[in-house]
Amino acid sequence: MAYLEIEGLGKRFGETDVLHDVNLSLEQGQILSVIGPSGEGKTTFLRCLNFLETPDRGIIRLKGETLFDATRVRARGQKPTKRAFGLVFQAFHLFPQYTVLENVMLAPTLAKRGTKAELREKALDLIEKVGLREKANSYPITLSGGQQQRAAIARALAMEPDVLCFDEPTSALDPLLTKEVLNVIRLLRTEGRTMIVVTHEMAFAREASDQVAFLSGGTVAELGTPQEIFEAPRTEALQRFLRQ
Repeated sequence: MAYLEIEGLGKRFGETDVLHDVNLSLEQGQILSVIGPSGEGKTTFLRCLNFLETPDRGIIRLKGETLFDATRVRARGQKPTKRAFGLVFQAFHLFPQYTVLENVMLAPTLAKRGTKAELREKALDLIEKVGLREKANSYPITLSGGQQQRAAIARALAMEPDVLCFDEPTSALDPLLTKEVLNVIRLLRTEGRTMIVVTHEMAFAREASDQVAFLSGGTVAELGTPQEIFEAPRTEALQRFLRQ
């Protein structure tokens, strides 16, 4: 039994099937990179995993427990659980009125995960982990894009997600700042964190992933190791994507 199992996941907006029959599994401590052209459902996939969108079809299991079953939602009004996943957004989405420390502490404080002193100490540890200790009391507007994204990673980690998701975390950054953020993700990999990374950074996907999923037409057109995906692509769609 895999750590994370996704079976038949589907999402429709109006008459458009954005996702259909997405099937994936991931072992604990692995990184799955999701690649593919823009507009093929990658962000919707992450939003469904984090229940920012409710899937219309499919099942999501974690550690053998069913977190979401679309048939139960329709039949019984079952509410999906959000505690298992964390999401780092493409555009940071830090609260501008709060310092880095306050941003990282906010969700655990609202969830009553500990005393203020405990949450502050934990937040400072995470901020130091992402290399921002000297910026703990700074506001987002004073930070570079790479620093803001690293603060967003610390914020996501503060809720101790079982699976940490990234939605194109470097797309708004220049090459130097991109390197900063990818280095943090590499550090988290050495700690054995389970992660799903939607990315256009092919070198990162090739180097740091355990599995790579090519999403095309709202479904997983190819899934394999980095070597299989990048050196022996089977479908014309993936071959064309990699040439571009």
